Parts: sequence; C-alpha cells; structure tokens
Amino acid sequence: MTRNVALLAMVVAGAAWGAVFVAPGLAPLAPALLLATGRFVAFGAVSLPQVRRVLRADVPWGRVIAHALTGSVVYYALVAVSVRLAGPTVAVATIGLVPVVMALVSARGTGRVAGLVPALVLVALGQVLLHVGPGQDWSLEALVGLALAVLALISWSWYGLDSHKLLHERPDIAPALAAAQGLAAGALALPAAVALLLVDGVPAQPVRALVVVLFLGLVSSWLAVRLWHAAAGYLSPVLVSQLMALETAWGFVFAAVVEGGVPGPLQLAGEIALVGGVVLAVLVDARRSRRDAVPAPAPVPDELSVPDGAPVPAASSRS
Repeated sequence: MTRNVALLAMVVAGAAWGAVFVAPGLAPLAPALLLATGRFVAFGAVSLPQVRRVLRADVPWGRVIAHALTGSVVYYALVAVSVRLAGPTVAVATIGLVPVVMALVSARGTGRVAGLVPALVLVALGQVLLHVGPGQDWSLEALVGLALAVLALISWSWYGLDSHKLLHERPDIAPALAAAQGLAAGALALPAAVALLLVDGVPAQPVRALVVVLFLGLVSSWLAVRLWHAAAGYLSPVLVSQLMALETAWGFVFAAVVEGGVPGPLQLAGEIALVGGVVLAVLVDARRSRRDAVPAPAPVPDELSVPDGAPVPAASSRS
C-alpha cells in the first residue's frame, strides 16, 4: 500500500466513523444505548467468518480485548452517558480533541511537536467553533458529563496509540486484527444488549432499528476498523492522530445533509479550520518524510588514515 492509498483509506474510515453522529437519528424511537451495544454485536457477527484466520494469526488477546473495551464498548458507553448529562456540544467537542492529545503524546521526544503546533491549533479551534456554543449549562450534572467525556477522550486516545504501536510491532497480524477486535467487542457487548432487550423490550420500529444497527456494525465498525488497521502501518502516529479529526468533519457534513440546514458562520469557520489543520498536518508530515528519506552523504575518506598494511599514498604534486 502506498502512502497516498493509506491516506485515502483513512479519509474513508473517517467518513465511516462520522456516520455514527447521524445514524441514531434515523431510528429515534430506539434507545441510544441499545443501538450502541447492537452495533458491536453486529460487528462481532460480521467478523465470525474469519474466526479460523484469527486463531491462526496468534493475536495477543489481552491487548485485543483492551482495544475492544477502550476503542469500542466502554468508550461509546462513556460517550452515551456524557451526551445525556452534558449535552452533545460539550461531549463531542471534548472527544473531538482526540487528534490533539494523540499527536502530542506520540510526538513527544521526537522533535515533531513544534512543527505541528499550527495544525494542532487549527484542529482545536475548529472543534471549539463547531461544537461549543453560548449558554452552556454548567450544573453538577453537566460537570459529571464533562468528566465522563474526558475519560472517553483518554480511552480512545490510548486505543488509537496502542493499536498503532501493535501494528508496528506485529505487522503479520494486521489482516486479522480487525476481525479479532470485532469478535472481542461482540462478545463483550452481547450480554449488555440482551439485558437491555429483556428490561426495555423490543424497541418501536424494530426493522428500522435493526437496519441502523447493521449499518453501524458493518460500515462504522467493521469497515472503518479494517481500513484503519490496513493504513495505520504506512503512516506516522502523529499523522494518523491528525487524520482522526476527519471523523468530526464528516459528521458535521452528514448532519448538515440529513437536517437540510445551512451551517452558520461559526460552524462553517470551524469546519474550514478543522480540515485546514488536517491538510497542514499531512503537508508537514510529507515534508518531514521526504527529508528523512534523503540518504546521508557518503563520508569523505581521510587521506591521512591508512589501513594497516596498505601502501602510503604519494604526496600530491599540486601546490
């Protein structure tokens, strides 16, 4: 896979994840938590045909289960409760800082932070303009919701960084890693989904809810994670972190299309800043990659250093 193909795969993965922001609205009568757990059950179901491949790959199940929790089940549970308590604006804006956190953590000690500052500022500014509006309620309930959003931010940031690290440590398991994560997420989410159905019963408009769950499981989980794992090994962790901002950008576009509304000037400025920050990060990373790829000049031999047993060169006759 070339670098450009990897970038395209990340863009498509961002679009698949961005659909999460609007898909639940297509089944408004189904509980959000049921849609979330159903999504990961579907993720596990579509991963079942690859069970043999996963078992042959000798994946590190401890880390895979940790990734399924921090990047899927626990993460989206924190998001769901945070949105309920603090509202979607604060929750999504906080979680939208994942690219900034991942970039700062992955770039520490590499000398890349300084070059990324303009891109990070644009991404953070874009998130604020897109999601944080005036008149926000800061009650105790909202503060608890904000704290849960911060936990979700930490959860997904760790998942993103550690999954990228695992792909570099074990590139041989990359083809099976998405299926392994799907199987783990499905097994973890199934008991919760069954419990919700037993307590609350089958939701109204069950066919619509099932279609949304299958879409989320197939596109927003299975496809997105496969693209992420396929492309992450070809890109630097700093660049991968910035590409995660595209999830919010795509979500904003999809929401505007579904709702049929025209974005206000602040939201439009936020979208431009967000995409501009990602583009700037790609350009900075490409420039650094080209510079790192330039071979060092060959050392000039020292005429005064003569190996043992070699004839001593005659003195130059040039004056």
